[in-house]
Amino acid sequence: MKIRLRLSVRMLLSILVVAGAVFYVTLEIIGRNFKKNASVETRQLNDILIQKYTASFKLLFDGGLNQIRYYSQWTENNRNNQPMLDQTLGGLIDPNASYMAIWESRHLAVTDSFWEKTHGRVLTAFYKNEQNQWENKIDTLNRYGEGNDWYSSLTELERETVSEIYNHDWPDYTSQPKVFSLLTPIKWKNQFAGYAGIDFNLSVIQQKIDSLALGQSFDLVLFSDRGTMLAHSDRELSGKLISETDTLLANQYQILDRIQSGTISRFTITDTQGNDSTYCTLVSFPIGQTNTNWALMIEAPLDSINKKVDATIITVHKIELVGLIIMAFIILVFSLSITIPLKKARRVLKRLALGNMHGIVRLKIKRDDEIGDIARSVNEVVDGLERVTEFAENIGKGNYEYEFIPLGKNDILGNAVIDMRDSLKKAKIEEINREEEEKHLEWTSQGINLFNRVLRVDNQNIKGLTYEVIKAITLYMEAHMGGIYLTTTDDNSLELVSYIGFTKEKYNKKIIEPGDGVVGRCIQEKETIFINDIPDDFDKIGSGLGSSLPKAVLVVPLVSNQNLIGVLEIASVNDIFPYQIAFVERIAETIASTIAAVKTNARTAELLDKAKKQAEELEQQEEEMRQNMEEMQATQEEATKRENELQALIKGYEKMLPIIVYDTKGKIIDINDNYLRILKGTKAQYVGKQHKADSFMSDPDQQNHNEFWAQLNGGFAQELVEYIRSGKEEYWIKEQFIPVRDTSGLITKILCVGFDITELKKTESKLQQIKEGIITPRTLDSDQKAPAGVAVIDLNMQLNYIDLTYLKMVYKKDPAKIYNILKLYFDTLPGQLQEVMDLSKSRDFNKLKSKINSLKTKMNYMGLKMIYENLREIEKLLAEQKNMADIPGLLRTISNYWSLAYIELKKLLHISV
Repeated sequence: MKIRLRLSVRMLLSILVVAGAVFYVTLEIIGRNFKKNASVETRQLNDILIQKYTASFKLLFDGGLNQIRYYSQWTENNRNNQPMLDQTLGGLIDPNASYMAIWESRHLAVTDSFWEKTHGRVLTAFYKNEQNQWENKIDTLNRYGEGNDWYSSLTELERETVSEIYNHDWPDYTSQPKVFSLLTPIKWKNQFAGYAGIDFNLSVIQQKIDSLALGQSFDLVLFSDRGTMLAHSDRELSGKLISETDTLLANQYQILDRIQSGTISRFTITDTQGNDSTYCTLVSFPIGQTNTNWALMIEAPLDSINKKVDATIITVHKIELVGLIIMAFIILVFSLSITIPLKKARRVLKRLALGNMHGIVRLKIKRDDEIGDIARSVNEVVDGLERVTEFAENIGKGNYEYEFIPLGKNDILGNAVIDMRDSLKKAKIEEINREEEEKHLEWTSQGINLFNRVLRVDNQNIKGLTYEVIKAITLYMEAHMGGIYLTTTDDNSLELVSYIGFTKEKYNKKIIEPGDGVVGRCIQEKETIFINDIPDDFDKIGSGLGSSLPKAVLVVPLVSNQNLIGVLEIASVNDIFPYQIAFVERIAETIASTIAAVKTNARTAELLDKAKKQAEELEQQEEEMRQNMEEMQATQEEATKRENELQALIKGYEKMLPIIVYDTKGKIIDINDNYLRILKGTKAQYVGKQHKADSFMSDPDQQNHNEFWAQLNGGFAQELVEYIRSGKEEYWIKEQFIPVRDTSGLITKILCVGFDITELKKTESKLQQIKEGIITPRTLDSDQKAPAGVAVIDLNMQLNYIDLTYLKMVYKKDPAKIYNILKLYFDTLPGQLQEVMDLSKSRDFNKLKSKINSLKTKMNYMGLKMIYENLREIEKLLAEQKNMADIPGLLRTISNYWSLAYIELKKLLHISV
């Protein structure tokens, strides 16, 4: 069940809950911070107090030591004057001093030259009796031997020291108070002569501890270096060892190490639940110039501090509760002053919500706050609704002229009623406009039907069709001039095809270029252009009565499938309305499509006629094709055979010739190792590269290059001579470009076979130099010279070792050229071969490698495959630097084979052996 609370109760509960929560959270935060700050401040205060208390104790002990240290230094130079020494010692007495005795103990063996024993000492002392009066005592001790008292144990130290606690045994004392002594050594003629000392009563130290700890929440402890509690704010613990009374401090917190450390120590003792219970601050300080460190420690119980803080927080919570009660009363009174007027306003608004406007009493609340504003607003709403009701009743009676003033711009209801009145007025106007629009739609529909009939009547003749169209448009729109322009063959200009009402001047402008007048603009923009502000120099409308300027001009593009077919121009001395413009734009699409179709039909008829003639020609050629089929089949078989032979030839060439394979666009798709060795590159560097991509070509060179590839793609083999410089080496490669066709006769790739003609080029260069007299030719024997102008070599001679295939291909079977190159090899190769043998014996492998390459090329030209392969093997061994011992054997094989080839070469050249 949903509980409904009064507004005053909700206000009271809301504010109290929020305020209570805020108070509680705030006080909790303050309490925690207060507790934390109290702990921190306690620690800081303890640190300050321990420093202060330590300074007072150090001042006390250092003051006593300074006195006896002064006395000891003074007596070193005045030891022979005993009365003065006694007077000086007595002069050190301070009636208000905290110590209870000051004394000196002189060893007789040092100070008395007549004393022959090692033991015995004289004690001179001033001390307080039980009545706190100072007395003097002089006594001789240990005359018959050293005792075992505390003093005897310190005589061997001979330095400033502090004694342990012992019982005071001076005369006139009924009890023996516990004391400790601070001692400084006495020198006599640079020898240890005894001690001067000052005694402190532990009760005096205890009183000082009590006074310092009075009113404090902590305990104060003074430790000796051995852990004896010299004084404790808890008197029961004074004089006891810490290791016996508190093993936790002694063991877990290493209290003895802290006492003897000479530094400040801070640590927190936790209880069995792991909570911090006591904070300790310990200051270890030295006693004068002794090697002894005592310590003063403050033990501050943290739980007592926490209890005080908790008590304070409880008190604050009580104050908080009282404050909440007072606040609740104030809130209740305040909420009633709000809710009572709101109840009155609610009753009025409830009646308004039910639509009961009659007999509503105005609210009489005279206040200058928000409640008063609400009451006035409710009264204004009531007044406004009564006025709206009266206005609505008049509207319902048909009185649309009833005056009504809304409350303002934001009076939604009042403005809505006014809008309703305006809408009723507007409805009549819209009804008239709708009737007018229906007339326009009917006019448009009739026009479309009319033009559909016109376009169907004569759609075979362009001129007749366009004339009927422009005539129908001008008559239907009651215009006075119209024309249709159609695109010419170049599609850049328009030509006037049909017109009505054109003057002679306008008719003479039959060809319209883009940008020329309104029609030219329409060509460029392909958008409708409407002009009703006609300039004086515009084309006039011609008629039997003369000519006049039009009042409106409409130019519409004829577009079919986004292609401009033409332009329709209409001019009238009457206005052209928007619905008429929309009508013309609509039928323009149909007109454009019809004209395009007529053009297409005409073109189709032309093509059909042409096709008919071609069919007759095909019939005549059919017989020829049948006859050629058998020839083509035979040709295809021959092409397949030739392709297989070509593939076999390519495989053979790949082993000995450099080869590149291009696609039909001149891009490298493969390159063999022979060519890569010349280029000194890798396949990845060249595959995908365009032919001549690295060459700079002028416009004529580029044109020749394009023609070169056009010829290849046309099936014509081409030839180039390429000069290649690879490092320090130069090559002349004669490249044969051969189109390769598939079985269907299509060219699929271009095969480039290279022939290394470097040596030939060098030979030709030498021959040219000999011819020009630049160099002198080697004198040849008369029986070794070929007859002048006569080729004496037989290219068809049966050879067993030499193969002239390569040279025949390069020199196109020219006997004279082949003779010259073979004669050059005959003269030079024996010397080169001998040089290779000598380099092998001398193991000059760097020179051997370069000579092998040159020799290998020449052997390849002569077709000496055995020698060529052995030279390649030697070249491989030199490159890998492995199995170098095999090179002499390979060279012997080459030499033997060359001997046979050399004899055959002599025979070929007709040189007598």
